[in-house]
Amino acid sequence: MINFITGNLLESNAECLINTVNCEGYMGKGIAYQFKLKYPNNNRDYVKACKSGKLKVGKLHYFKEDSKIIVNFPTKDKWRQKSKIEYIIDGMDSLVNLLPTLKVKSIAIPPLGCGNGGLEWNDVKSLIVEKLSKIKDEYDFYIYEPSSGYSTVLPKEQPKLNVSSLVLMEIKLNLDRFNSLRLQKTAYFINMFLGETYFSFKKHKYGPYDNAIPIISKNIKAFQNYYGTKNTREAYEIAFRTIISEQSKNKLAHIQPAIYRACMYVNEVKTDKELECISTILFLIENNILNNKEDIIKSFKDWSEDKASRFSEEDIKQGLEYLIKTNIVSKTLVGYEINK
Repeated sequence: MINFITGNLLESNAECLINTVNCEGYMGKGIAYQFKLKYPNNNRDYVKACKSGKLKVGKLHYFKEDSKIIVNFPTKDKWRQKSKIEYIIDGMDSLVNLLPTLKVKSIAIPPLGCGNGGLEWNDVKSLIVEKLSKIKDEYDFYIYEPSSGYSTVLPKEQPKLNVSSLVLMEIKLNLDRFNSLRLQKTAYFINMFLGETYFSFKKHKYGPYDNAIPIISKNIKAFQNYYGTKNTREAYEIAFRTIISEQSKNKLAHIQPAIYRACMYVNEVKTDKELECISTILFLIENNILNNKEDIIKSFKDWSEDKASRFSEEDIKQGLEYLIKTNIVSKTLVGYEINK
């Protein structure tokens, strides 16, 4: 029988739970991240399957943990890509063939490839019904329709933090105003003041961006949930005692002056728009030879149509002047350069 329901799939009584994954070994968003927290052994086995090349689109990986059979169902190849309907078609064919082997009678299926995957639920729903139609009398299928019914899952194991986690927590503790943009840009200025590439930044919609930072932030949140604290200071102290070694203590001590300097600098920038502007200019100077203001304005406007529409030439000129006034950037005979 096929049953359509809403709610939290992770609380299902079904013997078999379907988890939507990519083929890169990264459970970082949505229901996959909740699975990672609740079923850590499954996650480890899934990562091995990805690294060995055994898990590919159209193939399934399954693992038993806490009396549940978890089937990891690739709805994406790369984690940053969108899902494709043909991936769901191939995966459903594989699932129908796999079920007799699993010896289960009840299966919970999420909205495959929808949400972060970008597929339309009505299309996926019709496909699931079609693929299960021949076996619907042999099993109880619980199809979870899209909803906001997923509650926070407490990790079974202490999430692993590192020095970078402590750095991000120190940023939060020292910023007057905190949001994801200010976190990213403060980390970028840490690189500048440190004089080395501690974080790895790339071009992004709102300026320089490190993809690892939201992942680390998510681990910090899971760490706080594990210890039952929402207080960043308390979480920092627990993490420091838990992960610190002589080597990591020395590493943190090396970075701390740059953390405080970066936080002080960002706290002086009044608006997020101004912060985005100056960090974008700085990223352009860091990665290009720019001889004059016109070069900077052109490079800034060429970043994206969105940036070109949100920032005027005057905004960019003022951002450059601010960087010069605050002694971050200098004008030389060969162009603009970052002060060491």
